[in-house]
Amino acid sequence: MKKSLQLKPLLLSLAVAGSAAMAVTPASVQAGEISYNAAVSNMYLWRGLQISESAGTVFGGADYSHESGLYLGTWTSSEGASGSTEFDVYGGYAPTFGDVSLNIGYAAYFYPAAAGSSYDRDPDVNGDVNLISEYVLGLGYKDFSATVYINTETDDADNYKYVSLDYGMGAIGLHYGTTLSDNDAAEYSDVNISYAATDNLSFKVSKAFGDAVDDTALEKPLLQLTYGFTF
Repeated sequence: MKKSLQLKPLLLSLAVAGSAAMAVTPASVQAGEISYNAAVSNMYLWRGLQISESAGTVFGGADYSHESGLYLGTWTSSEGASGSTEFDVYGGYAPTFGDVSLNIGYAAYFYPAAAGSSYDRDPDVNGDVNLISEYVLGLGYKDFSATVYINTETDDADNYKYVSLDYGMGAIGLHYGTTLSDNDAAEYSDVNISYAATDNLSFKVSKAFGDAVDDTALEKPLLQLTYGFTF
């Protein structure tokens, strides 16, 4: 994310701590198979905030799922934090028991960027790679799911949790999320409603609100249009 968004430093780290909606989610493929996904969108929308500044974003990934519930995946985006690209890896265990589903996972988000950029928290020896990671705990019942993303940092300034509540009604999806931080000024929430017009085309209207975004451009409603496919 570029400095022109004028995010508070901690809010910046919270906003980019993750990838698009399909990441950190078990792949819905047959046991032992690999699926691939690709999409184009007018923006990178993450947890109620627009990460990208470019006119469009291209992203995609690959997922492996086993009938035992184990899953692994990768995901990448053409634009992430500080104007860099983004590359994610994640995995976990997501068994189902009738209408009940569980998800226990781990995700690492990499943001290659120039040294000294506005987002330069954990550079490697060359000073050009940033990393955020989260533990993922989820519980679902039929079309409802609750997921908690727990930041792995130990520094009090970085500690946060993101709680996501989601409900699906056919082609319509409802979402409420909230960021809980040791820094009250960095807390905010987001709501959105999505509609899958076809198997490939979806629309999402999103709104962020709370201390971290009040009276800034970040609280304006956003409309995301995405065209994607799996193969």
